[in-house]
Amino acid sequence: MPLSHPDVFLAFRFRDFSLLSLNQLCLSLSILIQEVVIGYSLYQLTQNSLSLGLVAIVELVPFICLSLLSGYWADRFNRQKILQWGFSCSCLIPLLFIALFHRNQQYAIQQTTLLFGIYSLIFCLGILRGIYSPSFNSLRPFLVPEHAYANAATWTSLIWQIGAISGPLCAGLLLSQFGLESTLYCVFALCCIGSIALYALNPRTFPKIGTQQISKSLKEALLFIFKNRLLFWTILLDLASMLFCGIIVLLPIFTQDILHQGTEGLGILRAAPAIGACIMMLCLTYCSPMQHAWRNMLWSTLGIACCTLTFALSPLFWLSVILLVILGALDSISIVIRQTLFQQIPPKELLGRVSALNGILVTSGNQFGALQASFITRYLTVVPATLIGGSICLLISSISFICTRDLLKTSSNHDKDTILTAEK
Repeated sequence: MPLSHPDVFLAFRFRDFSLLSLNQLCLSLSILIQEVVIGYSLYQLTQNSLSLGLVAIVELVPFICLSLLSGYWADRFNRQKILQWGFSCSCLIPLLFIALFHRNQQYAIQQTTLLFGIYSLIFCLGILRGIYSPSFNSLRPFLVPEHAYANAATWTSLIWQIGAISGPLCAGLLLSQFGLESTLYCVFALCCIGSIALYALNPRTFPKIGTQQISKSLKEALLFIFKNRLLFWTILLDLASMLFCGIIVLLPIFTQDILHQGTEGLGILRAAPAIGACIMMLCLTYCSPMQHAWRNMLWSTLGIACCTLTFALSPLFWLSVILLVILGALDSISIVIRQTLFQQIPPKELLGRVSALNGILVTSGNQFGALQASFITRYLTVVPATLIGGSICLLISSISFICTRDLLKTSSNHDKDTILTAEK
C-alpha cells in the first residue's frame, strides 16, 4: 500500500484484532477505575499515604513472579485459552470487593479484616494479571499479518492511553454520583464484556516448544534478547527513560514548590503526557515509526532526556505543560517501536517468554523509576534529582548512539534481514 495513502484502520480489518482491542479497552478501563476507587477507599480508611504505595508492591510482586512462569506456559500451551481463563477469573475480583465492603458497612467485619481482605484481593489480581498478560501480549502477532504489526501496535498503545485518560475521569464521576458498590458493579460489567470478546475469538493453534526445564526455557528467551543487538539496545533505552525520566511521581512537588499551582494545575500537568501520547498515536496511524526504527527510537529517547532536563529548570507553568505534552508524544514513539520489534523479531515459539520478560522490565522499570526519583528527591530536593536523572538518560542515549551507528543506516523494510538477525 502506498505510503501516501496509509490504511489508518488496517489492523481493524481483521476481526479478531478488533475483538482483542475491545477486551483491551475494557481491561484498561476496569483496572484504572478499580485502582482509583480502591485507592480512594483505602486512604479514607487509613489516612495514611503509605497504604497507597503498598498497593503497587502487593500487586507487582506476584505479577513479576508469575509472568516468568506464564510466559513459558504461553509458548508451551494454547495462549488463547490461557488468556480466556485467566481474564475470566479476574471478573470475580470486583464482586469480591463489593462483598467485602458490604460486610464492612454492616459492621460484620472490623477494619483490620477489611484491610487484609483488600490487600489479599489485590495480591490475587497481581497473580491473575501475571498469568494472562504474557498470553495477551504474545497473541497479537497471530491475529494480524506482519505488514500490519506497526499499525496494530500503534492502536494498542492508543487504546491504553484512552483508558489512562478516561478511566480516572469515569471513576471520579461514578464514585461521586453512584457510590462505591455501583462503581464496582460497572467494573464487573466491563470485565464481563471483555471476557465475552475473548471467547468470541476464532479458535486457533500455536507453535509449541518441546518439553524442557522452565529455567532453561526462560534462559533461552533471555539470551535471545541479549544476543539480538536491536532488542538489547531498545530495552536499554526504554529502561533508561523509565528509570531516570519518571517525573510523573514528582509532579505534586513541582506543582506546589516550583510552579506554585494548586490542584487544578496538578490535574493539567498530570494529563499533559497522556494528551501528547494520544496526539502522537493518532499521527502514527498515518505515518509508521518503523521506517528507520532505530533512528526514531534513539532520537525519541534523546528528546525525552532533553525534555526532562528542561522541565527541571522551567519556572513557567505553561512551558512545563508543553514539555510534558512533548515528553508524552516522544514516549509513545518509543512504545510503538518497542512493541512492534518485540513482535517482529522473536520466532513465534519464543513470543510468550520474550513478551513476559519485556512486560516485567517495563512494569518494574516504571515502579523502580518512581522509587529512585522519590528517594533522591528526599535527600537532594526535586530539581537536582530530576537533573541527575535526565543527565543519566542523556548519557546512556549518547553511548547507544556511538555503539549502534551501523543500525542508523538501516530501515525496517530495507535490509530487514540485517536488522532482525543482527547479533552482538
